[in-house]
Amino acid sequence: MLKIISFICLSVIPTLSFADTISCGGKFVIVSDAPSAKEPFFSVAIEGTSTSSTHLFEIQNDFLHLRCEVTSTGRHVILINNFCGGSGCAGFGNFGIIEVSTGKVLLEPNQRYKGNIEQATEIIGTELKPFTCELKSIEICLHSKIELG
Repeated sequence: MLKIISFICLSVIPTLSFADTISCGGKFVIVSDAPSAKEPFFSVAIEGTSTSSTHLFEIQNDFLHLRCEVTSTGRHVILINNFCGGSGCAGFGNFGIIEVSTGKVLLEPNQRYKGNIEQATEIIGTELKPFTCELKSIEICLHSKIELG
């Protein structure tokens, strides 16, 4: 009987792409890889009691690194580095910044080839530290495995 119940429970769980969660400014930030080439976006969802928002980032930039930062003015933001791995890609970063309390995008990661570290540093108000992507860090680091044709 237990095997039947286990099978039923497992069979109703939907197949989801890889997702990870961090806490930032009293909210949860859920990050997931693209589920398929038909939906070629990393998803960043900010969930809170009063507001929630979802932001999509193209997997054409096949890396998405993310962490919580506090700006020099005390605002909690999500710092995102959405970059590609080719020789023509920005060296240190193609940054996006989202304000946690409102879900407002403060900076788009739309400088794939030249980067936008100057704008990101100005918004954060301090020098940006590199992402470490260590297992026990407070960062989420994804590399999409989906091949775009």
